[in-house]
Amino acid sequence: MSCPAPGREAATGGERVFLISGTPPMRTLQATLMRIAVLALAMAAVWIGVGRAQSEGAVRITAEADPTDVAVGEEIQLTVRVDGAPATVVQTPDPPSTTNLEPQQRTPRMKQIRASRGGRLRQGVVFSWRLRPRQQGAALIQPLTVVVQGEAYTTAPIRVRVSPQAGRPDAPTLTRPEATSRDLSLNARDLFIRARATDDRVYQNEQVVVEYSLFYRPGIRLRHSRLAGSWDAPGFWREELNVAARPTPQRQRANGQAYETVVLKRVALFPTRPGTLQVDPLRIETEAQGTMRLREDGPSLRGRFEPVQLASEGLSLDAQSLPAGAPPAFDGAVGRFSMTAGTDVDSTSVGDPVTLTVEVDGTGNLATLSPPSVEPPADLEVYEPTVETDIERNESRIRGTKTFSYTLVPQSGGRYDLPAVTFSYFDPDAGRYETRRATPPTLQVSGNDAPRAVGRTGNGLPVGDVAAPMPAGEAQWVRTDRRPLYRNPWAYLVLLVPALVVGAGVAYRRWRSGAAPSPDGTAAVDEPPALGEETNRLQAARRHLRAGDDAAFYDAAAHALRAFLAERLGRDGPNDVSRTVLDRDLPRHDVPPGLRDALYDVLDRCDEAQYAPRAGSTAPEDVLANAHAVLRRLDTALPRSESTASRL
Repeated sequence: MSCPAPGREAATGGERVFLISGTPPMRTLQATLMRIAVLALAMAAVWIGVGRAQSEGAVRITAEADPTDVAVGEEIQLTVRVDGAPATVVQTPDPPSTTNLEPQQRTPRMKQIRASRGGRLRQGVVFSWRLRPRQQGAALIQPLTVVVQGEAYTTAPIRVRVSPQAGRPDAPTLTRPEATSRDLSLNARDLFIRARATDDRVYQNEQVVVEYSLFYRPGIRLRHSRLAGSWDAPGFWREELNVAARPTPQRQRANGQAYETVVLKRVALFPTRPGTLQVDPLRIETEAQGTMRLREDGPSLRGRFEPVQLASEGLSLDAQSLPAGAPPAFDGAVGRFSMTAGTDVDSTSVGDPVTLTVEVDGTGNLATLSPPSVEPPADLEVYEPTVETDIERNESRIRGTKTFSYTLVPQSGGRYDLPAVTFSYFDPDAGRYETRRATPPTLQVSGNDAPRAVGRTGNGLPVGDVAAPMPAGEAQWVRTDRRPLYRNPWAYLVLLVPALVVGAGVAYRRWRSGAAPSPDGTAAVDEPPALGEETNRLQAARRHLRAGDDAAFYDAAAHALRAFLAERLGRDGPNDVSRTVLDRDLPRHDVPPGLRDALYDVLDRCDEAQYAPRAGSTAPEDVLANAHAVLRRLDTALPRSESTASRL
């Protein structure tokens, strides 16, 4: 008996029955679900295994600099390594924040790492930057933050020591922020910055002009040009000369080739000390488009705009000490000057002020000139001069006029032969000291002798008695019904009440704060109280002012301001806060222009007083008050960052 084929019908007892091979339907479904579950478990196991192989523990971030001991002009390689994570989950970090180091590219070079160790997959990524030191001294690479899968990791800071540059200063350079750029259409012969000084050997306080010019081949197109990094000239008094904001290129030849040139920067420098002094290279960032040839005999084609960084050569200037034999009237002026002197009137009356004007005109260190000494005859009082400086910055050198206005007050009538005003300077071209003399006209004074001065007004003029004192025994008391207000005791009582109220309020606040009163029961204070931590920085300056040491006072005041700015701006120290740094960083922190001008005015007063102790007319007390005001406003305008606050 043969069995019917599967799927065919068979007759059984008159009924049709279909025979189907395989398992029943319910058992088939269960088997399918079991296979899916096993497959899902296997995939989960593989996924977990891959994840463990990738991580092999926690993500590890390291940073290192090579080398950490460099000379000025050498480069440093900063490497940040991320181990335990693929590049797809690692965000590219921002450029490093540095002190005394300048990154040579904004976008780092990146390299992926895939390795198998012991049957486990190891992944990572490496970021690298090139850094160049700005000047000799300490340098710092701030901690970098790397984000991996939404979690931030921070590296440790790295300190670098920068030694003096060996050999000659840097030559002009052209670099590309992207080291992988393959556009070879531009090189250092096509585009460079040239630095030139009017002289490389000068006397102390002698003017030397440094000019930075951009040279580029005809046909090269530039766009988005801007200064890069900081520029400084330590050991020099600096005066910026004007250059065109939109200069017209001039055709020049250099090294046998034709170039288009524009002046980028022109500055007058005055060495404040003898010795070999270094001037920083000037650096710019720009985008340049050159030309390239597909073959030697083929046509020229324009390349793409390529970001480049340019740096001039550094300059080294030798400052000589001034020769011996300076005349008594010499006070540091170096250059070529002329002088005039005169009064606003030829005749006056006793007690009426007369203005003696002395003008010094010429080329040289006008900003630091001290007032010429004026020695008036007897019975002619003279007061400290007001000073005005008019500098012309459009010339190739600093020149201008400095005017000193003295107030003279005759105390008795008669004829006054004013002595000659003497001004001495050193002429570097002639190599000798010169003396200029100017004799003011004779002053005729009419009237009787002036009463003896008992004080001075706010303008510095003498204040005498309203009338000559009465002889003893002639005083008479006269009673009237209408007495002047100043002779009414009730007037003084009314004026005294507000003072008593204020004093009581101060005493109450001191009592509430737990302060003990002074032994005599008063709240006497011998100096203005400091209004916060920032103004306490001026304590040293106040001590020097009380001791009468003006030079130490101005130095301490300037140091206090620069130390405060260094902390708030994240600089290394007071010596790292140059005018260039302030010009760049203060606007970034939205410091108002009026506050910046007030800060510069105080710093200029302090510098001027140190370089020329008698220059200017601002009293040290006024400088201290202005420094207090500037610090209070800066404390609000430059709040502490979290990093700064953590260091304090």
